Amino acid sequence: MKKSWRYWWTLLYFVVYLACFFFIEHCMPVMQYHIISTSLDHKIPFNEWFVFFYISWFGYIFFSFWYFFFKDKKEYLQMITFLFTGMTLFVLVSIIYPNGLDVRPKHLGHSNIALMLVDLLYKIDTPTNVLPSIHIFNSIGMCMAFSKSKHATRIMKKETTILTIGIIISTFLIKQHGIIDALSAVVLSIILYVIVYKKNIYLFKRKS
Repeated sequence: MKKSWRYWWTLLYFVVYLACFFFIEHCMPVMQYHIISTSLDHKIPFNEWFVFFYISWFGYIFFSFWYFFFKDKKEYLQMITFLFTGMTLFVLVSIIYPNGLDVRPKHLGHSNIALMLVDLLYKIDTPTNVLPSIHIFNSIGMCMAFSKSKHATRIMKKETTILTIGIIISTFLIKQHGIIDALSAVVLSIILYVIVYKKNIYLFKRKS
């Protein structure tokens, strides 16, 4: 049991990250946000029903950390190296280059539960500091972890791949992210894939 909780303290990173995210969103003085929307972003149709894919990301995060923390320590360490590096870079980019999108619909209405959820999401999460998209980046990182794990079943690998694709599409269709922040997340994922999985460089490698 003690061995299972060996790296419990690595989860404290989320406390630090959330504190930084709160500061950036609510406390950091910003004179001007750099709008990174493209003409293509404005042409992508809005579909509120994809909000369910979008919010499933939070359960995806929880399940992935729980699964690898107890089932596959090597993959857990590779996954946190991948995710924590990208999340830290996101914080740095947000401080150095405050950015935002202007693609959200002005009037939503509340004719169905999906629209109500989108409206709530918009109130909680502002369309600022979206580069790179952590929703997309983390989804790719967790999907990669499942695909590489020897402990994950074929069904789990297929289901997490489908879920990841759905989450990525949802970020566009509910107007939470755009082309530039999505592409930056993909490019960062490729770079870290090479470092973590191809070069086999990850946190606490010797200890694991």
